[in-house]
Amino acid sequence: MMKVLITGSGGFCGKHLISYLKRQAVEVHTLGIKETLNQNHHRILDILNIPALTEILLELRPDRIFHLAGICHSEDPTTLYRVNTQYAVALLRSMMDAELFETPVLLAGTSAEYGMISDHQLPIDETLPAHPYTHYGISKLAQTFVALSAAKKLTVIPVRPFNIIGPGMPSDLVVQSFAVQVVKILKGISPSHLRVGNIASSRDFIDVRDTIEIYWKLCQTPLAHGELINVCSGKGVVIRDVLSKLLKIAGVEADVSEDPARVKAIDVPVHYGSTRKLNKLIGTFRFTDLEVTLRDSIEDLKARL
Repeated sequence: MMKVLITGSGGFCGKHLISYLKRQAVEVHTLGIKETLNQNHHRILDILNIPALTEILLELRPDRIFHLAGICHSEDPTTLYRVNTQYAVALLRSMMDAELFETPVLLAGTSAEYGMISDHQLPIDETLPAHPYTHYGISKLAQTFVALSAAKKLTVIPVRPFNIIGPGMPSDLVVQSFAVQVVKILKGISPSHLRVGNIASSRDFIDVRDTIEIYWKLCQTPLAHGELINVCSGKGVVIRDVLSKLLKIAGVEADVSEDPARVKAIDVPVHYGSTRKLNKLIGTFRFTDLEVTLRDSIEDLKARL
């Protein structure tokens, strides 16, 4: 049976990846600092402890590795670099020490690595120079550089997912923020009033289940190894339209007002990626319809709130 090792397994994508892989009859192992309910969890006290990481890799010898660990926000910016950059450095060094040269390792970056985008640069493809303006984007770009450098010896697949949404998404994501408010209105928990940030901007949204399936396909595609790849839908959707769909799906009406606290200091008006390279590698992919993703997200929240 194929063995897969996942970091960041407790996160949004990690949980969906575990479910997906188990349906593929894959033996799933997880790695991290926290204890988990997963029976094949390998706990490590320090994510930068290369000898300890190497020992786990030597014992397990996984057939695939998914490095999904990462954080978007922290009051201490150095934490972002520790988790988003240094962890990857330690993991890749450990793979070299364990001589896992042929083991594909997918490293999840972010579209935030691209930074500010002009209209003439759309759709964003992988050749566009990256100019991130947040510690999150900078730390993930550093991870990408580290991965591409390691590609001389290891089988790496650095990816840049765009806006991943779906059931169980983090509450700090704009779509989940809307969905939570909508469901609370539906259940009578909150008044029929929505607080929003800038809803005129456009983003490239991709279902988490599509994202996970694409990750798996890329790991099975030799031509993808050593390549930087956008994971996106290839189209922009205005955030106002996403909000309208959520309200329609839930069958509620609400007043909408802008909350200055939710407006970002820097907000790229239009941001969507190119799927040309992705399609070339894995073939034409049929993405989940946005309304299906939003409906599933609403149903998930209705069961939990």
